[in-house]
Amino acid sequence: MSPLTRVSARRDEARPTSPDDTRIPPPQGGVYLSPFMTAVFGGVFGLAALTSVIAVLIQVFPPSNDRAKIAPASASAPSFDVPSKPAPPLSKKKMRVPIPGPWRVAELEKDKTVQVERGQIARKSLFEVLGDKGVPKAQIYRILKALEPVRTFDKTGRKDRFTIALDRATKRARAFEYEVNAGEIYQAREGDDGLLTGQKLDMRLADAETVGAFYVSKDITRSYDAGGFEDGILAVLDDALAGHMSTEGFEEGGTVRVIAIEETALGMFARYKSVVALEYRPPDPAAKPVRIYSFNGEESHGYWDERGRQPYAGGWRSPCPGAPVTSRFNPKRMHPILHKIMPHQGTDFGAPMGTPVYAAYKGVVTFVGPHGPTGNWVGIDHPGGIETGYAHLSRFAPGLKVGDKIGTHQLVGYVGSTGRSTGPHLHFSARRNGVFFDAETLRLDGDRAVPFGDRQAFLATKSELDRRLDAIPLPEPPPDLPAPAPSASAPKSDAPNEPATDSTATPTVKIARRAAQVGTPAALASAAAEPGIHPSQLEEVKGEVDDDDPLPTPPLRTGKPGPSPRPGADPAEEEDEK
Repeated sequence: MSPLTRVSARRDEARPTSPDDTRIPPPQGGVYLSPFMTAVFGGVFGLAALTSVIAVLIQVFPPSNDRAKIAPASASAPSFDVPSKPAPPLSKKKMRVPIPGPWRVAELEKDKTVQVERGQIARKSLFEVLGDKGVPKAQIYRILKALEPVRTFDKTGRKDRFTIALDRATKRARAFEYEVNAGEIYQAREGDDGLLTGQKLDMRLADAETVGAFYVSKDITRSYDAGGFEDGILAVLDDALAGHMSTEGFEEGGTVRVIAIEETALGMFARYKSVVALEYRPPDPAAKPVRIYSFNGEESHGYWDERGRQPYAGGWRSPCPGAPVTSRFNPKRMHPILHKIMPHQGTDFGAPMGTPVYAAYKGVVTFVGPHGPTGNWVGIDHPGGIETGYAHLSRFAPGLKVGDKIGTHQLVGYVGSTGRSTGPHLHFSARRNGVFFDAETLRLDGDRAVPFGDRQAFLATKSELDRRLDAIPLPEPPPDLPAPAPSASAPKSDAPNEPATDSTATPTVKIARRAAQVGTPAALASAAAEPGIHPSQLEEVKGEVDDDDPLPTPPLRTGKPGPSPRPGADPAEEEDEK
């Protein structure tokens, strides 16, 4: 008997017995384990076996990601409303694949012995800007000589850029690049012989047509970006719209549909070259959309509107379309009240009170407010040193203020008779470099028609482009902008102090006047029947009794907008009677 068995036997013998003792005697000749210890060891070995089986299964069948499966089930769980901003509209820009291109100067930046400098031409010459970067004159002459066969630098653009790589120790030019745009790059590179060789880089230029649309919001950049267009689209739209309107005049809630030609360099967008056709649809459903078409015939080329008309060079518009000229520019006019020679430094348009007045061309607002005998006055600076003025207004366009960029044919105010004036009219003046000149020489609203020999071809082109524009889906408003409210059956009148009317009531005579051409007998007759307007106010008396610019030219005001006008008030208490 083993020692362990003998010990167990002695323990059993030492234990008191009872009649109820039914224990099973321990087996003879083996190790005895109590039921408790047997359960413990069994559980341990069982867990080890189960763990081994799970490990094998994981290796054979990897677990899948069940998050997507669990997500729908979690929808039944209680949720909490967390306020969040609406997501911005996703851009619809094209997916572009870059093409390998030629060697560029930027690759020398990895060389520690080379110093790479970059810059923009701005208003300096190439010689000056390179000198500012510390390039020796001898090296500048080397660069100019190397590029002479492919590019001269007598004329440079302010936005042109350059990159030059110089040897750090000797300041010797190793390479130079001159970039006009992404598709026009000139390079001079030093060879093994130590000579600079110039060339125009092959950027694998390609033209492609792009079609799309965008919704006009407060941020025009975000608008065309959401429509899938690149920077530069507004410039070509302005070229096509010149003489009709400009992108500064796009109203929030409007839509634009475009077919344009883009240029790519090495597979990536470089610039927009031209517009094939475009449509601007104002937010007011009752307003007529503007459509422009590119057409080049045997005797005609450029952009044309739906009527086959093309503005003359410059694209200046009449500030009061359809209104007759009642008094022309006259440096030797006899003043009808003061009875002495007093120049008439502008052109007067006769129109009823409240007739809309528009900017003759795009520019920047320099003055808004009362201006002595000229009454409520708006001044606008235009490119080329030209400033236009709009006098005797009854009120200004809502929100107009100094510093605003304004587009061609964008609303600036309404015809009135403020200041020294005998009746409602618009006094329109123009100055070039501070000197008054006849505004009619700008050929306001002047245009040419498609020549007779090209008319059939133009109509066929227009029909095809109309079909393509109509096929472009109109864009939806961004999620953070409300859709434009539908307009009433008749447009709202622009006349000041108009009483509110029920939209369900019969349209008044005043609404009918808006539909008539300004200055026509029908328009004058309908306006005469309006309350608050006397027939004698509809046309100015012969002689044009007004003072147009007796005060000095107002300075550019860069602060707050001009004071609110008081229609009908005479702010000329301080006017002089020279």
